[in-house]
Amino acid sequence: MIGTITLNPAVDRRYNIDILEKNTVKRTEDYMASAGGKGLNVSRVARILGEDVTAFGFLGGNTGDFIRNEISKLGINDSFTSVNGTTRTCLNIIDDNNDNIEILEKGPVISKKDKHKFLEEFELQLERLDIIAMSGSLPKGVDINIYSDIIEIAKKYNKKVILDTSGNVLLENLKSNPFLVKPNKEELENITGIKLDSEEAIKMSAHKILRRGAKNILVSLGDNGMYFFGEEGNFKVDIPKIKIKNTVGSGDSSVAGFAYSFSKGLDIQEVLKYANACGMSNAMEKGTGSIDIEKVNELRKKIIVRKI
Repeated sequence: MIGTITLNPAVDRRYNIDILEKNTVKRTEDYMASAGGKGLNVSRVARILGEDVTAFGFLGGNTGDFIRNEISKLGINDSFTSVNGTTRTCLNIIDDNNDNIEILEKGPVISKKDKHKFLEEFELQLERLDIIAMSGSLPKGVDINIYSDIIEIAKKYNKKVILDTSGNVLLENLKSNPFLVKPNKEELENITGIKLDSEEAIKMSAHKILRRGAKNILVSLGDNGMYFFGEEGNFKVDIPKIKIKNTVGSGDSSVAGFAYSFSKGLDIQEVLKYANACGMSNAMEKGTGSIDIEKVNELRKKIIVRKI
């Protein structure tokens, strides 16, 4: 079973329009609302892959109730902690040219009591989990090192934790030695100050993060594939060209693919194929955190992983 942690979930609302323009009124019949937040995208994709999933985090208000109802429909085990306040809503507006704008609310303030209850519930269920993926930004009221607190609890049970966040939150929590981190190119440039304009620069930046404490690192390069550096070697992943509909949630889908295949005991090259195929499949769908199993299997055959 995969555990996912979404400390700052959201109701994601997608609107497809003809073209993004200033100072205009747009009408659309192509829209949807879904349970969102990076960890919940991971949850959804892992369930599509056929994995049992338990989701942790904080939920409150009517939007929180909406998310509980949505994940119940998907068969995701709900271990969210109820809080005062209202879970945020995030908007993604996409036009026919695949240009988009995202608007992200901040969400409720989390109390120390809420945090303590969350950590207790997480530890109670750790024995059942094979791997934990925690993703996204932190809600107000939560200390920047909460991810380290979670990792230290997981270590007591010899559980591996994937950490997918960015900026100072990522840097602060590397000291707890997460099993895997997954910055994209822009995020890695921002936290290392190194321009990633060559394979050598990418390798240098990745090893800088490894020296800070991460055991493994995935560096996502969008349509240029991915690099992996870590305990099982260094690899470059080359991917085929695809027709993109919506890239939002592709990184989360990659995390789900990695967690799923790693928990099944596949070798690292097959794990990397799964991770990339899931990310690509999501980019080919309109929905966020959505994949097509047939496409994933087709894409896996076309992805090349080479040791560097």
